[in-house]
Amino acid sequence: MTVQNSDNTVLHCAWLINPGQPPRQNVRVTVCKGIVTEIIDCPTDERAQIRPIALLPRFVNAHTHLEFSDIASPLPPPEPFTDWIRSVIRYRIGNAADPDFSANAVRAGGSESATCGVQIVGEITTSSAGTSGLRHFTAQTDGTAISFRELIGFTADRVDEQVQLAQQHIAELTDRQPPGVVPGLSPHAPYSVHPHIVDAVVELAINSGVPVAMHLAETRDEIELLNSRTGPFVDFLKSMNLWDASVLASVAGPMDYLKRLAQVPHALAVHCNYLSPNEIRYLGEHPNVAVVYCPRTHAYCCHSQHPWQQLRSAGATVILGTDSRASNPDLSIWKELQHIARQHNAPPVWELLSMITTDAARALGQDPSQFVITVNQPLRSVRLECNCDSEPSLNDALCTASITTSR
Repeated sequence: MTVQNSDNTVLHCAWLINPGQPPRQNVRVTVCKGIVTEIIDCPTDERAQIRPIALLPRFVNAHTHLEFSDIASPLPPPEPFTDWIRSVIRYRIGNAADPDFSANAVRAGGSESATCGVQIVGEITTSSAGTSGLRHFTAQTDGTAISFRELIGFTADRVDEQVQLAQQHIAELTDRQPPGVVPGLSPHAPYSVHPHIVDAVVELAINSGVPVAMHLAETRDEIELLNSRTGPFVDFLKSMNLWDASVLASVAGPMDYLKRLAQVPHALAVHCNYLSPNEIRYLGEHPNVAVVYCPRTHAYCCHSQHPWQQLRSAGATVILGTDSRASNPDLSIWKELQHIARQHNAPPVWELLSMITTDAARALGQDPSQFVITVNQPLRSVRLECNCDSEPSLNDALCTASITTSR
């Protein structure tokens, strides 16, 4: 039950779920002017007012592409990956004539994200219109959007242009200071960006303090490209008149990119579906490089089992993202967490919650303390339907629980 007067709100919750803490049952939370003033066990004489809800902090979606938010279902085919990329390219070309398309799609994705309880979004931005669309999300949620400017240019003649674009993105967001939108950089992937661009981005990120996100080790075909300069990506790049074997002459696998990213205080290695034991060990030694696992996109693309549990055991930072509606049915980061919580030998939801709250915020260079419901902090919460009366059955209940409200 929720009791309100002009200044105070009192919530009687069946469960309070915070990251890194055991679940707390039958809790009374008092809020005054938006600030939590008291969290106590619900008094016996108020137990009848307890509602069957779980109260959680709002979420972080560390990696998404909101420009695809008007897609009703994932683009086919899920494999081979290069064919899926062609579908993405066709989609972008098909909508390029509409100057408002990108901003409208990002706004729609931001609204969906807000409904799904997201407070911070790590967005891959492909245009200034996309950045503009993010302002709608931050205004709607009083949240934060990390605008990772996507940089693409595989050949040497694109390096200077893309570095200038990165510099411009940082300068524009720093100088104009739009509320809640902060800059980041995203050299797209090893098969689409020259290593010199990655080097320049790393230097820019260190000097300006912005986070970096890069798709890495996403497919076996990418590993083949980096290891031997053969395979479907060579054919793909040749078909676009972009192949130049010398570009990757000095690259010997994903580790070369991980070592670059490790120089940045806050870096995201997105996907990392195919890592060697040595790369897993390296990530465990460099937790500033967070692996972003996108579980339902991973399943859609028919990849083999993701090494997220081995990474966590090695001490690596592992957080979650939704990727986009081009590979995912929706933008619910909560459903991503539910997806992995149902996997074999997975820890319970409350032990994984940091992957979409505190750990994810920290990886993006944001304050993790805002993702714990505690006294003297603003109440930024998600409420779930949770008709469960004992901890042994709580995890099963949370794995199917739906969001009722987010505020």
